Amino acid sequence: MITFGAKSAEQVLAGKKTVTFRKWPKARAKVGEVYDAARMGYPPTKFAKIRVTGLRRIRLREIDAGLARRDGAASPAEVKAYWSKQGFRAGDELWLVEFELA
Repeated sequence: MITFGAKSAEQVLAGKKTVTFRKWPKARAKVGEVYDAARMGYPPTKFAKIRVTGLRRIRLREIDAGLARRDGAASPAEVKAYWSKQGFRAGDELWLVEFELA
């Protein structure tokens, strides 16, 4: 299962969000596999099935306008500001998970 906030869930369903960034210590998904997409909460609410199409490590500073847009953000600065609030610095790595609705 891969969880999303309410705003992100709507973007996934609309096809506007096709990547997500995760702070996993190691990969928790595999390319080609299908996962339940769920809204965060207790319990998480499933809203779609997604297929992972790409998975790699990326440094926060490497997030460009294209990736930010695919993440549902207005700009790279918006994505970087979110992760900075989580304690990440420009050189820190995240998992970049690319996906499509299954």
